[in-house]
Amino acid sequence: MKHENKIIGEVSTPFLWIISGILLLGLLFARAIYPEFLWLTLILVVPLLGVLGLLVSQNQKALRSKTAAYGLNSLVTILLIFGIVGVLNFLISRYPLKIDLTKNKLHTLSDQTVKVVKGLQKPVKATLFSKLQQKDQFRPLLDNYKGLNPKFEVEYVDPDREPSRAKQLGIKKYGTLQLLIGNRENKVEDISEEKLTNALIKLLKEKSPTLCVTTGHGEKNFSSQDAEGYEGVKKALTDQAYDVKELSFLQESKVPEFCDAIAIVGATRSFFEPEIKAIRNYLGSGGRAIVAVDLNIKAGGEYAPELIPVLEDWHVKPIVALIVDPLSRMLNMDASVSILATFSKDNPITQDFQGNCAFPLSRPLEIVSPTPPGMRVQWLGQTTPKSWGVTQLKSIARGEVKFQEGKDKAGPLYAAIAVEGKLKDSKATKNTRLVVFGSSYFATNNFSRYAGNLDFFLNSVSWVMEDESLISIRTKDEGPGKVELTQKSGTFIFLLTVVTLPLLVAALGLGIWVARRRL
Repeated sequence: MKHENKIIGEVSTPFLWIISGILLLGLLFARAIYPEFLWLTLILVVPLLGVLGLLVSQNQKALRSKTAAYGLNSLVTILLIFGIVGVLNFLISRYPLKIDLTKNKLHTLSDQTVKVVKGLQKPVKATLFSKLQQKDQFRPLLDNYKGLNPKFEVEYVDPDREPSRAKQLGIKKYGTLQLLIGNRENKVEDISEEKLTNALIKLLKEKSPTLCVTTGHGEKNFSSQDAEGYEGVKKALTDQAYDVKELSFLQESKVPEFCDAIAIVGATRSFFEPEIKAIRNYLGSGGRAIVAVDLNIKAGGEYAPELIPVLEDWHVKPIVALIVDPLSRMLNMDASVSILATFSKDNPITQDFQGNCAFPLSRPLEIVSPTPPGMRVQWLGQTTPKSWGVTQLKSIARGEVKFQEGKDKAGPLYAAIAVEGKLKDSKATKNTRLVVFGSSYFATNNFSRYAGNLDFFLNSVSWVMEDESLISIRTKDEGPGKVELTQKSGTFIFLLTVVTLPLLVAALGLGIWVARRRL
């Protein structure tokens, strides 16, 4: 009987080792290919532990020997090493540390994405419907989101293996991501960070804030695709879950309640007194507004002079002057395109702002002092010290653009100002928020693509609506990434890599062969 048990043990031991090896390989495969399926890992871990337990029980006698003791010690050491590696792997996967070496930080999530994802209060289920070989294309981006907040859950589904599920959810294209918060869903095709974050923002908002843009005074058209249109701004606002509607004071005697903020952008015709009264009442009662006042260069004055006293009530004074900047020549632009190079760090609109803005045909803005105790007036962006404001506008037509001491405004000059607070003796229940720009051209379709222009406008809209987490996503282009080499450098690299290094390796190998022959 003992002999039979011994034979059975000798036969079953190799068999158990084979099974444990298979289970271990399966476990490694499951963790590498399907890390999101925890149940699959558990299914493999349980029988693996059982098989290892049987092996230990069948080899108790052998384990008592000195050789087994050394072997067991080695096994424990190996297991400890694997345990340490496993813990480090978990920590790295849970708190990933990545270094983006691309020129424009192509693989680094924007500040807006970080704020939105880290601020998630409810679980977000992200389900990617893609082919198995396509999954790795999107995994790095989704892992970045998942690493910011465990509430962002990711699942991968192959539509070819689960066609009924894909059909039921209306998935029509490979690479579609379904975002789900409770019963609300949003789908993203052709996934990118911008599309994913914008879709997430829309999903998080139960109500879309409305920006009402005034019409009837020659303002910039938010539906126009022309060079001076604002269609690009409207699209960016819509992508970030804002509604943009037109507001005509000829049809409305006051600002409608559905307007969360108004925008008066580049008016070129005068306002009637009832319209100015409606704007004054709106701002005085805690309204929110974006105002961009252009300079009438040809007439040497204001397009809509009625707006100036309204802004002065809020201690912002537009100056009748045109900012010119010689440094614009270095960027192959006209001197009338001033460069905003310095931004305030005391306001959420610009506190994390990087880069420059191109402000064409801009005028200087000044802060009227003293401001009331309940009002805060801050400059947001200013031009370079080399710039100045030309007050003699007729000299521009004659081509005489030179700084005149005592007449012109020396730089740096303010081109954007933010106001928050209440007027003196105001009975408003909330603070007014107002952003004034010295130019409306900086955010047109023609100029919004330059530097941080579009970001500046969108950040301002988010701030006046008290939606400060929604700063815009910076465009990330990899660029050509060319390396220019001189002929001498190219020859040196060729000789080093193609000739010298292979010869050194061959000589080393020959030397080792000769040395071994002499032994």
